Amino acid sequence: MEDHVRNQPKPLVERVYKYKNKDRNFFCPLCRTERNVTVSPKLTKKNLLQITLTTIVLGAALYPFFGVESFVIFFAIWGAFELAVRSDYKKQIPCQHCGFDATWYKRDVKVARQKVAEFWAQKQTVNPSVSNNQAKPS
Repeated sequence: MEDHVRNQPKPLVERVYKYKNKDRNFFCPLCRTERNVTVSPKLTKKNLLQITLTTIVLGAALYPFFGVESFVIFFAIWGAFELAVRSDYKKQIPCQHCGFDATWYKRDVKVARQKVAEFWAQKQTVNPSVSNNQAKPS
């Protein structure tokens, strides 16, 4: 039993800060850093209430010009909310430490590798002192 516990991979970085209202807690498969995502990719009850209230307000504002047809704006607002929630979720998926993006890895492994390489190239150009210190032999 102890041998099984001893052989489990341990994360390289454990965050002290604990996220409130986290939707998912997982480890990055590339750098093994503990990760948290606070946004769900699906619309919540709160989002549906916001969509309804926005539709009522905009529908009432457009009612003098379009009549009852002004409430068709519900579908445009719903699409805008769906787009905003999913883009916010996708923004949280890439690892801030190594650049690994699971959504790209699922679609195309070569593109995911390229994105990680671009992340490290950008990180080295932003902070060249780190790469220079590692390149010098002791």
